[in-house]
Amino acid sequence: MSAVRVLGGQRSRPLYSPWVAAKADKTAGLDLRMLRAVQPRSGYTPDFLTPPPKASRARFETEIARVRSTPLHQVRAELIQSRDGRDNPGAPAINRMLEDPAAAREGFAVEIEAAWHALIEPDWPMISRVLEDDIAYRGQQLTSGGLAKLFDDLHPTLSWENDQLITSQFREQDRELTGEGLLLVPGVFGWPYLVVITAPEYQPTVVYPARGAARLWSDAPAPPDSLATLLGRTRATLLVALDPPATTSALAAQYGLALATVAEHLAALYGAGLVSRRRTGHQVHYRRTDVGQAVVDASIG
Repeated sequence: MSAVRVLGGQRSRPLYSPWVAAKADKTAGLDLRMLRAVQPRSGYTPDFLTPPPKASRARFETEIARVRSTPLHQVRAELIQSRDGRDNPGAPAINRMLEDPAAAREGFAVEIEAAWHALIEPDWPMISRVLEDDIAYRGQQLTSGGLAKLFDDLHPTLSWENDQLITSQFREQDRELTGEGLLLVPGVFGWPYLVVITAPEYQPTVVYPARGAARLWSDAPAPPDSLATLLGRTRATLLVALDPPATTSALAAQYGLALATVAEHLAALYGAGLVSRRRTGHQVHYRRTDVGQAVVDASIG
């Protein structure tokens, strides 16, 4: 949904220009009129289109099934709320959707599926590694400094004060957590905005820009010649590419290399102390160590 909004120009920023240009051919044939009608420049977009995930690594098929199973009274109520928001130019289209909420619900699901397959799925290995690294970083912040440190750099509009999470962006949307907890969801297409879900039907949720997302939309830097001479071109490329951290499969997909080749080079870098590795679920993420960073910095200097 955030990617569709970027394409529609509602959240256009220079950050996303390379991505928009790269997806031009695929977006030319996409019909996203329903989704765009419920994405006003400011105001409410129906929450049933983006239900807060119930698992940290939810599958797309599971989440789109949840959209399709939204109760029709909820679909209708949220469409009306979007229609009646501040000067929503999509109001006439939403009125037509309200004539048959079941058909509208299915139409939204079809457009979301098309957007997923064209815009997100091909890049998911790279996107997911940014999200995984952000989640790991936030966990470290919480462990080392509690909620105050966690929210200190999550977003400029957020602050933790007197057991309350305060955001200057949505002051009218108060929600007592009363033991429900707060779901934090990193995203790569929403910069520099927050998305806050406070409706009582949903898990309280904050969607925030993930750290390192900007690197997704720029070309990976080539290794300095001096570093390539020292380590070999492929090994140097992989060392420089570990920003943000990455898995073997993500690097293989990004550079068109065989998995075994990437694994061999990463093992050599690990053995030399230039990279470390951390297991997250079934995946192993590699990152540069302080020594590895010093080697990269020295070769650039």
